[in-house]
Amino acid sequence: MQTIRFLPDRLNAEPVVFRGFTTPELGLAALIGLAVGGVVCLPFFPLVGWVIIPTGMLLMPLLLIAFGGRWMARLKRGKPENYIWQRLEEKKRRMGYGDRSLIISSHSWSLRRTPKGAGK
Repeated sequence: MQTIRFLPDRLNAEPVVFRGFTTPELGLAALIGLAVGGVVCLPFFPLVGWVIIPTGMLLMPLLLIAFGGRWMARLKRGKPENYIWQRLEEKKRRMGYGDRSLIISSHSWSLRRTPKGAGK
């Protein structure tokens, strides 16, 4: 029985589904579009009525996916596969909502030596 001597880089990678989005990223973009569409249409509620809110919540994800896909592909080009999720975790951590085990601060080490006999 033959074995693979090397493991190709993108063998287990999530495939690009639509316009540069993988399946989880497409779902996240759709959820963000739903939320943004609901908020954007609220000022028009007194003018048009209740029908504007579901309409905006259906149209905004389509616009976000159509125009955001090209931007997403450009953002991910040449980066690791989980780059977007790492950026989201970092932003959540900086806002105080993320996992406390994620270290986001960096400090330089300094080595201070005291002269011989000065420490006594």
